[in-house]
Amino acid sequence: MKKQIYICLFFLFAQFVSAEGPIAWETLPSIPDEKGFAGPFAGVIDGNLIVAGGANFPESPPWEGGKKVWYDKVFLLASDSDKWTLPDFKLPKALGYGVSLSLPWRNSIVMLGGSDSENLPDAQAIELFYEEGNFRTEKLPDLPLPLAEFSGVTFGSSLYIFSGRTRTGTVKKAYRLNLRESQMKWREISWPEEARGRMHSVAGVRDGTIYLFGGRDYIAKATDFHPEDRFTEEGLDFLRDCWKLNPKTQEWSRIADLPRGFSAAPSTAIPVGNSHLVMLGGVDAEFVQSQIVARPEVNGQGNDHPGFPPALWGYHVTTDSWIEVGSFPRELSVPVTVPVVPTGANSFVIPSGEIKPGIRTSQVLAGKVQANRASFGIINWSVVICYLGFMVLIGYWFMKAESAVSTEAYFRGGQQIPWWAAGLSIFATMLSAITFMAIPAKAYSDNINPWIGNWVIILIVPIVVTFYLPFFRRLNVTSAYEFLEERFNLASRLVASALFMLFHVGRVAIVLYLPALALSSATDINIYLAILAIGVLCILYTVMGGIEAVVWTDAIQAVVLLCGALACFIIIIFRLDGGIFTLVEIAQSDSKGLTADWFSLDVSSSTTSGLIIFIGFFFATLPSYTAGQDVVQRYVTTPSEKEAARSLWLNIPMVFFGSMLFFFLGVALYAFYKTNPELLDPALERNDGILPFFILQNMPVGVAGLIVAGIFAAAQSTISSSLNSVATAFVTDFYSRCLRQDTSDSHRLLVARKVVVILGTVGILLAATIAVTGIKSAFDAFNTFIGMALGPVGGMFFLGVFIKRATGSAALIGALVGFLTVLLVHYLRNLGVYDLWPILNGTISFLTTVIVGMAIGSAAAPAPSKW
Repeated sequence: MKKQIYICLFFLFAQFVSAEGPIAWETLPSIPDEKGFAGPFAGVIDGNLIVAGGANFPESPPWEGGKKVWYDKVFLLASDSDKWTLPDFKLPKALGYGVSLSLPWRNSIVMLGGSDSENLPDAQAIELFYEEGNFRTEKLPDLPLPLAEFSGVTFGSSLYIFSGRTRTGTVKKAYRLNLRESQMKWREISWPEEARGRMHSVAGVRDGTIYLFGGRDYIAKATDFHPEDRFTEEGLDFLRDCWKLNPKTQEWSRIADLPRGFSAAPSTAIPVGNSHLVMLGGVDAEFVQSQIVARPEVNGQGNDHPGFPPALWGYHVTTDSWIEVGSFPRELSVPVTVPVVPTGANSFVIPSGEIKPGIRTSQVLAGKVQANRASFGIINWSVVICYLGFMVLIGYWFMKAESAVSTEAYFRGGQQIPWWAAGLSIFATMLSAITFMAIPAKAYSDNINPWIGNWVIILIVPIVVTFYLPFFRRLNVTSAYEFLEERFNLASRLVASALFMLFHVGRVAIVLYLPALALSSATDINIYLAILAIGVLCILYTVMGGIEAVVWTDAIQAVVLLCGALACFIIIIFRLDGGIFTLVEIAQSDSKGLTADWFSLDVSSSTTSGLIIFIGFFFATLPSYTAGQDVVQRYVTTPSEKEAARSLWLNIPMVFFGSMLFFFLGVALYAFYKTNPELLDPALERNDGILPFFILQNMPVGVAGLIVAGIFAAAQSTISSSLNSVATAFVTDFYSRCLRQDTSDSHRLLVARKVVVILGTVGILLAATIAVTGIKSAFDAFNTFIGMALGPVGGMFFLGVFIKRATGSAALIGALVGFLTVLLVHYLRNLGVYDLWPILNGTISFLTTVIVGMAIGSAAAPAPSKW
């Protein structure tokens, strides 16, 4: 909270300038030195902005013979002040053009290397502290060699530095210093073999990867170069090659080149949105050459110089492409050879810098990343309102048609639902709005390997039809958990039902929140309005129409979802130059297809093992089809067991080809923005907002509204299923079984409707609370915790169906051990003891429940023959 207040104070004392692109610019109070500084050290300590060292020409400019002077002065802009002060404290040496990095977790700034008054690189490394109004420094291990004009970043507890100028030229080396080591030491790490040494490069960090952009090198070292990037008069090549470093493996990979060679941009690069790193300006050889040709009398220097290029360049880490994303405002001087000081998650400061050759500035720029959301528009909103209103009318129609006047009709639809409608409803229930956006986003940002997880439906459906469905139909259950009481005991039924209901309380909230968050990140749709619209209308038609309204709206929504995805895919194909052939070519060249290592046993969170993916999704999905009331309830809405089986068989092509469509849509989105990078919004905040962003950007007005309505529909289909199934479980398993056994059917129906309203309202309030407080990570942890219960419940059903000697006590003990085991696994994983793919939690809990239940039940007598 204290840090947030300091950031607010920074911008309170700032003067707004303008926004051109994804960054809004303001000016802070100028440094009290009219000349300003190039190459200063700068950072933030506990909200206080500090600028030190650097160099300028105090007496006269260089073209008049002025001498360059280096400084040891320190300037302070306190967090609660709008004026700079000049403390008595001095740096140990007068240096500039080194690397400075803020360390919030140590409340310090590290200042590394730099050049001295003779322009010779230095190896000094210090850590600056500011405590209770006093400065002090602590010495760090000297750099392995004197360096200036290099770049660096922090990653975890380590400092990384790259190349730079030594006393004999540039060096092809990189180093790392771990500040948590008791005996700190700079350790050399690999340098890309094909890369040249460089000065004035730009480094940045994004999503666990370190990036290195451009820079310049001496011509004498050139082995490859672009003629247009060569500045012969100064003997320099401006470099356009860029690289990324995996800090875990210490391996480099070359990425897309800059459009041309750039050098001396403020460093570090700024993360913008969900997938961009933005380089703030920089100088290229063509610009420098043009100034020499235009003004040979001042050799490109002097007050008549136009200043450096204002363009901001964005690298998109997903599509590996560069675009110009904006520019510095015209009224600002464009600085180079200056550090970028992060002041918050989306804000930074550029203090001073060089604005023309030989000329510095005292200006201090403050930048803040801003979202640029697409307008949804009245017509699109009208389409959404009409669609959602139609869903409510369906619920009203079933209420007026007296199809929900009894619990039998409300919970099981009078067992008159056609098999194909029940099948579509199962598909829509399992496919939430999160999935509708997350699957294309996953393929867009990675590949289609997770599609392997959907293949499990080919195995699951025959198992359910052959072994589980006959029990549910023979017992004529309303709640799936009635089976557990018949097979084991009442306690098993109540425990499983309670865990199911608890899981769906969290699920309703998260299925409301995440789609609303994704839509609000890509459009101007208000997140609270989206939560309210989805939730309230869903409550209305579920309360009125019961399971029939849920099933029929699910069926409609499944069709809308598939047609919307297909429409997006077709439009992309037609807009790609080369159509489907370009899509296939890009998918192959960029490894966007199936790249699984099929029989690997890698169980880490980054696994590409086809076998592990299949196993993980099998045990994550099986409990939903065998122990989840929201799906099992559909099995008893059809007239016969045969019809129920047909609804399940329908799910094989629906899930297999439907998921294939969504994954291929993600690859198509990748190909589209790979070939049209200028259409990407750098400030797009979430990858799962890429589909709604594309829809609003490229679909006709009205059609876009219909597809976004489909996203709302996907959320509603999942939520309505949860509402009705929880009401069914509560009334059947608890209220009429344990609490009030003598109540009338109409009373139980009233209780069910109240449960729908209460659960829906709680879900809306929880989703809104998450949106207000930003406790998404805590809620995700809670949802993961509750989700672990479905594995044990699925294991209990497996024991009841397949293990004759299993008893109620064995099943309950097995479920408890399974639940505790996976909690322990989850806890150890969060401690970093090992890296385990979270989907495997379900596998662990399911198998542990079954194994423990079998072991305990092995001494019991076999169950009666009917089981």
